[in-house]
Amino acid sequence: MNFPVKATLAAATLMLLAGCSGVEIKGVVRDKPTGNPISSATVSVGKESTATDAMGSYTLEVSDTDQAMIVNAPGYFLYTKTIGKDTINDIDLMPRE
Repeated sequence: MNFPVKATLAAATLMLLAGCSGVEIKGVVRDKPTGNPISSATVSVGKESTATDAMGSYTLEVSDTDQAMIVNAPGYFLYTKTIGKDTINDIDLMPRE
């Protein structure tokens, strides 16, 4: 059975686009000793990054969950984690002394 070329190309395009969909990760960044939220912390994965809001919350869409997530905030140690299958990533940062 021969499929029309346009239908085959359309199906291949849809499969390719489905494989490129992003994964939304989210969480809260907190001060480890106090549990207080950290606002304006930077959460980065690959080329994507965002800042936490006043409640320490962030949401970020990433294309590859095998990448490292890097969390940085002034006065705190840098935090790095491979995302893996976790879509919710609450982070506790240790303050520098």
